[in-house]
Amino acid sequence: MMVLSPIMSYVVDKEIGFPIPSEKEKINKALRRYRSILAQHSKRSDAPEIMFGIADLLVGRNDPGDFAEAMKIYDQIMLRNPPEYLKARALIGKSELMIGNPAEFGNAISLCEKAREILGNNVSEFFAAKTLIVEAELRLARRDKGDWATALGLINRVVREKDAHWYFRGRALLSKAEIILYRNPEELGPALKTVDFALKEMVSRPDDYFTNKAKIVKAEILSRRANKGDFERAEKLLMEVLKMPFAYKDLIARAKLDMADIVAHPKATKLLKEVHEMEGLDPYLIEKASIIEQVVKDKEKKPARAKKK
Repeated sequence: MMVLSPIMSYVVDKEIGFPIPSEKEKINKALRRYRSILAQHSKRSDAPEIMFGIADLLVGRNDPGDFAEAMKIYDQIMLRNPPEYLKARALIGKSELMIGNPAEFGNAISLCEKAREILGNNVSEFFAAKTLIVEAELRLARRDKGDWATALGLINRVVREKDAHWYFRGRALLSKAEIILYRNPEELGPALKTVDFALKEMVSRPDDYFTNKAKIVKAEILSRRANKGDFERAEKLLMEVLKMPFAYKDLIARAKLDMADIVAHPKATKLLKEVHEMEGLDPYLIEKASIIEQVVKDKEKKPARAKKK
């Protein structure tokens, strides 16, 4: 689950019961209450605020269909001519939900820029920091000319803000580690140090999408460094990702490809086959699968070394 905004996190934390309910049970209880209020008083002055709370809870819960419902609610909020601060929050909510849709990257980045204009430069504020990080992640995924440089500038603003929310600082550090890994592959030490800082920030959320992504990035750094024990450490991290309770398809595919790159045949071939059977993968993962498949084939063709007598 993604992190809830401070307002809805406070609301959820107030849900009590015996035995102590799970986080998802508390979110479901809050959802039922807010939906009931809205159904009975749909025209009340704070209806857009309540709608935003429902969308926030849906994104945090992340059950099947929740993101689509949240997107509809964000659109409905915009139609109600909300206050500027709420408009900005809805814009950034929509943008974050577009991260997995390459066709919407340009539109999503435009929404981030509009939200940024409204929210200003106070990066210690939750939604202002979120706006910077979501835009950075979108630019890193789009990869148009100048995107990565712009993304790094946005990321550094969050990293340097001592009062930035820990979750977005963690995501910022993770994105920075990826930039170092792929733009300056010789700087594996700084990349490893940065991703370790990211994991430290997000230690309280072991099942979070970005925590598991950080494990993959760390495994990729270790595999490239290839010091004694690095492959074993990388494989352990990748296994943790493959065993995570939430089926984040892109992360699972990426972890399997990274695993195929470091394990021996026939396990590598089996992992590649499993990735090829997955539908709707990002083009870069499909390209990565083809590259690793060729590497695995080349390894198979090499004759085994003769043992020294």
